[in-house]
Amino acid sequence: MVEDDTICALASPPGRSPRAVVRLSGPGVAGVLEHALGADPGVRGVHRARLKMGLKMGLKAGLTRGAEPGAELPVVLIRFVAPRSFTGADVAEIMLPGNPALVDRVVDTLTALPGVRRAGPGEFTARAYLAGRLTLDQAEGIAASIAAVTGPELEAARQLRRGAQGARYRAVADEIATLLALVEAGVDFTDQEDVVPIPPRELHARLGASVDRLDGLLGGSATTVRDDHQPGVVLIGRPNAGKSTLFNALLGWERAGVSDRAGTTRDALTEPLDLSAAFPGAGSVLLTDLAGLGKRAADAIDHAAQTLARARAAQADLLIHCDPTGRFDRLPGVEGPGPVLRVRTKSDLADGSAAPGEAAISVCALDGRNLAVLRRAIADQTLGTRSGARAALLPRHRRALSETRVHLEEARAAVGPDATALAEPELVAGCLRLALDAIGDVTGAIGPDEVIGRVFATFCVGK
Repeated sequence: MVEDDTICALASPPGRSPRAVVRLSGPGVAGVLEHALGADPGVRGVHRARLKMGLKMGLKAGLTRGAEPGAELPVVLIRFVAPRSFTGADVAEIMLPGNPALVDRVVDTLTALPGVRRAGPGEFTARAYLAGRLTLDQAEGIAASIAAVTGPELEAARQLRRGAQGARYRAVADEIATLLALVEAGVDFTDQEDVVPIPPRELHARLGASVDRLDGLLGGSATTVRDDHQPGVVLIGRPNAGKSTLFNALLGWERAGVSDRAGTTRDALTEPLDLSAAFPGAGSVLLTDLAGLGKRAADAIDHAAQTLARARAAQADLLIHCDPTGRFDRLPGVEGPGPVLRVRTKSDLADGSAAPGEAAISVCALDGRNLAVLRRAIADQTLGTRSGARAALLPRHRRALSETRVHLEEARAAVGPDATALAEPELVAGCLRLALDAIGDVTGAIGPDEVIGRVFATFCVGK
């Protein structure tokens, strides 16, 4: 993602509506306002303006799709000046009638200006995060708000946006870091019998309290509450995009026939993919390989295969869009409500080029490059259910907290609550470090230097 250019996109929901909002962010906003709206580059606040739509602005032929040279569109302009904006950079929002064709013309007009391009998925929020305007969990709360379909999900998203959920995660992480500091202090001073940073009984109790707190966040014990539903994960893409090779690589065995000839896959092949061994609490998903989706079918059999592929894609919990070019063009007839993972296949053959703003995982199914990254992304997107207290966690958060809980239980099992000293302090410290690393996926990593600092903050050594 390039941060020194200006991005533009529709910021309101797509489709026909009374009003639509087109958003711009970046260093070129002032120039866009001056040239496209005739506005003072230093203007801020809410103003009425007229957006120039014609070819007098030197736009490429056809971009205005019938707009007369010099045509103007009345709009409402809202201007935010850096750093007092959502992204931390200059931001402008243009409110106009919500006619989809008109919105497309406006976006085409603005992105035809020098230094302005279409924003990639989530790029405005990503810039806000990189500028320090949002924490990572608050950024995820925005995505969760958009995807929410139930009251509990919407409330969970609101807590993420406000930082309340992140504060709960950080409280657990702080306790783990403190316990790790005390245990490591005991390792350092095992030769001094009068130095006992934390008695085993207290350590056992505090570990149990942390596990109970995680159970509360997880909506029940992560080791006993199971979801019988296996989420459907579907590989989609154009013919010969490497879907079947990736399908086999993820499964670890040759399930689908593979050929350089496009159109080899005609049926929908489905197999369970167990993610729990690598990612505690993740469970299994049903992975499906489908026929490639082209602009037109080659024959009647290909037409039936593509019809089946689109039907399966519409029912999927997660779509994995495979594209060796990195462009990720829209696939004809695919309209899925679930999330989409963009995967650049055949990365061993990639030339390094990619469409601006597209975030993707580059994998090579032949040598296994980034397959572990892809499996973790699948686990993050599919873990958990969509009901009750368990709906209050994002899948990525559920995986991280479940893994944290596993390591805390391992640490507690190694502590004898009735002993006078830890029998295996190095083992306990190792489990706590793994727990801290796991929860660090959602709170941010806590490094060794910070843990060492806690030793001197919580236990006086060398009086």
